[in-house]
Amino acid sequence: MQTNHLSHFLLTMGLIPSFKRAAEKAGTPSREAAAAEPTGETAPFRPRIVSVASHMHRFGYRFGPEDPLMKKHYDAQLAYGNSKLAQMLFTAELNRRLHAAGISVNALAVHPGNVATDVVRSLPEIIQKLYRATAQYALLTPDEGSRASVYAATAPEAPAEAAKTLWFLDCNCKPAQPSMAAGDPKLSAWLWQWSKEQVKLPTEWDLPPAQHA
Repeated sequence: MQTNHLSHFLLTMGLIPSFKRAAEKAGTPSREAAAAEPTGETAPFRPRIVSVASHMHRFGYRFGPEDPLMKKHYDAQLAYGNSKLAQMLFTAELNRRLHAAGISVNALAVHPGNVATDVVRSLPEIIQKLYRATAQYALLTPDEGSRASVYAATAPEAPAEAAKTLWFLDCNCKPAQPSMAAGDPKLSAWLWQWSKEQVKLPTEWDLPPAQHA
């Protein structure tokens, strides 16, 4: 959780003033237009915040106020799923707060695909062995795994596409439907408050809450 979410939360919030200045310099419209990136070649580029999430956020089925850091009972797969679910929730809540504040910045989350990296190092040994045995045949290379992130950060149409599915894109750069938990506004609002407390976020870095539908 600390590596996959809290560190990203703190870094992102510290950079919000810079994103805001970049958006103002670009002259992009606020509020209503913030969720729909223009597709014309001459349209101003709206700053974006891209998080590398995962389809494994669906494994984060037991996540909330009771034991967010899993101090009572730790399970590596669940912990990873919870951390990726936190990224999804943060992306959704960040968009709500940015747009409510009239800041023309979009946040997107991407699933990079099943990439041949050392991401399974904390999982059970049998899973690590199976992963490495099949990596060269079934998994994407790191270069292939980066395409969704690059697309989300640079393609003019990416924000409008991602907005169709709660700002989530898959490894083929297409909108991907997230889990029901990822779309829970109450859970995302709780996560925001909890994250603030965990990182001792300076008051001036915070964004005011948005009205949830």
